[in-house]
Amino acid sequence: MSGRGFYVRAYVILLLLSLAVDVKVFSLAVLTIQAVPLSLFVLFAGAPLPLLYFEDFRRFAGERKRLLAIAALFLVSGVLSAFLSPFPVLHGLKWLAQYGIFMAMSFLLFFLFSLERGLGLFFLRTLAVLAVLLAILSFFEAVDEDLYRFLAGALRDGEMQVIDGRYRTGATLTNPNIFGCFMSVGIFLLWFLRERFGMKTAVFYGAMAFLCAALALSGSRNGTLVLFVPLGFLLFNRKTAKTALVVLFCAALALVLVTPFLRFADLGEPLTGTVAAPAGPAYNKVTSRVMIWKSALAMFRDHPLFGIGPGGVNEALRDYAPADLLAMDSGKIEKGYLNAHNGFLNILAEFGAAGTALALLFVFFLFMPLARRYGFFPFGPVQALLLGLVLSFGPDAFFYSRFYMVMTVTVFLIFAFPGEALGDPAAAQAEDPET
Repeated sequence: MSGRGFYVRAYVILLLLSLAVDVKVFSLAVLTIQAVPLSLFVLFAGAPLPLLYFEDFRRFAGERKRLLAIAALFLVSGVLSAFLSPFPVLHGLKWLAQYGIFMAMSFLLFFLFSLERGLGLFFLRTLAVLAVLLAILSFFEAVDEDLYRFLAGALRDGEMQVIDGRYRTGATLTNPNIFGCFMSVGIFLLWFLRERFGMKTAVFYGAMAFLCAALALSGSRNGTLVLFVPLGFLLFNRKTAKTALVVLFCAALALVLVTPFLRFADLGEPLTGTVAAPAGPAYNKVTSRVMIWKSALAMFRDHPLFGIGPGGVNEALRDYAPADLLAMDSGKIEKGYLNAHNGFLNILAEFGAAGTALALLFVFFLFMPLARRYGFFPFGPVQALLLGLVLSFGPDAFFYSRFYMVMTVTVFLIFAFPGEALGDPAAAQAEDPET
């Protein structure tokens, strides 16, 4: 390993840890920013690296100029959305900064992976190790009320959720849904690493069992969807069917034994803690999600070109949400917790047709090389991993989570344009550079 490779690896670990453990450093009263995250300073620490390796960066920027240009245009459309928004411009610009930060982090990481063979593989392995460590932490969180309260207070804005007397765990991530989805994605990531680069069977199944149990402890139906749908496709591949059955059995067993929601038919989610509890038995997550989706579409109809502005869905729900939704989720709206609970509808409502078109164009230029390289059949661990990430944004919109967004965009970049990031020289020679 070269000296440069060592420092890049250390930086990758530091950045991932700062994202996963979302420590707030200080506030900026002049900009009404409640807390500046530590991960932002880690990003700034890595910002000079493109200048230190300027020739490499110029080559990288030339190869990825199309994606970089689309990302820049999307941010410009967000600026227009913020200025045309019915809400304060500063509010929209602060939310838009979140998009800029996770895009900058993802492209910076992807550039660093281009400097030395196998650095992308190191990133994936680090993610897998982090998933297992967070899973283990969630076990302690589930049985230790003091630890649960500490993590909720320090990293989840004090939000505590208890279902049927059991805590919904989130480890160090911002909420249990993100944690549950990460556990499911971690299973497919381990599977890919095992098939492509080798892993002892006992290690794989042991780590997989940990992640299945942690998924169950999270009480995340979104995370369950992210796991079970790709597993269904893997059952139809003779090479993956046996492993898929074992994972399916472990996940189902964990859901039966340790999940906080004991009855799948009971879609209500009574909460206790600092988050206001829903009003009475009428609370129903499916009903509330449909009402939020309809409200987001109404926002788009009223602001079709540039939307209501970045981060505007929660604010606009006060005017667009029906009375039943306001009665159920008024506490979350007051605390700024709600979004459109669908990635596509969230962008459509907040960025309008202009921003959505650019976002879809960005996705298109990521999916085209993925489709050429991996195809759809036979369905394997790579397809399962990528499908799981896509499914995460069906019932939710995780754009507020820098950790999940940096992970998602970076993983897609690695598989779309592997070069030598996965330690495969053949992939580098076969890759078609963007022009």
